Amino acid sequence: MTTSGEMVAATAELFGVSAATVESIDRALSDAGLRRKGGRGRSAAKMSGLDVVNLSFALMHGVGMKDAPGVVRKVSQMPRQETDVQRYADALGNLPPLLEQVEQYDRHPAEPSDLGSFKAGADLIEAENFGTGIAALVDAMATGQFDNAEDFAINVQMNSVGPTAKLVYRVPGEVLRVEYQTVGDDAERPVFERSVKLDEALIRRLAEIIRPG
Repeated sequence: MTTSGEMVAATAELFGVSAATVESIDRALSDAGLRRKGGRGRSAAKMSGLDVVNLSFALMHGVGMKDAPGVVRKVSQMPRQETDVQRYADALGNLPPLLEQVEQYDRHPAEPSDLGSFKAGADLIEAENFGTGIAALVDAMATGQFDNAEDFAINVQMNSVGPTAKLVYRVPGEVLRVEYQTVGDDAERPVFERSVKLDEALIRRLAEIIRPG
């Protein structure tokens, strides 16, 4: 599996950021407990999905070494609030336009028994926060659970208000939605609202970074 140095180099290339910048951010995350620590050589810690996800959150939000720990902690630790599954009227993955406007159409809270069509779906809905949820998908892809999966789509939108995040995972005829939000006294409403999106293609690229050799 990947060491922190290898993760830094691959992530820098993926996001088009200098390795020196990514290394400084990675070090700040490690010092803040947002990336596992380890030794050198054979004893070096092997990076997990959560490690590469947290580093990517910093790069997606365009923050530097100083601000990275605070921003990543807020984003990664957004609590999971709701999970639900919706089945479409047909097996083609398309809900008729009128029914699509009725959000409650065959839509109900997700249970493990509902998730047979969703690879890593059980791990996703059991994850308590946003970071571990995305990491569950990354780890599943890194260990080959999605190798034969083609007809699916994952779209995620993060928003700085709260912050909040919505994950939509589609397979033919079904959709799984997971919503995350920081609420109460910890919620924030910044002066400038910022949205960040990612999809299954980026999640797969992150998985490739930590995939066992």
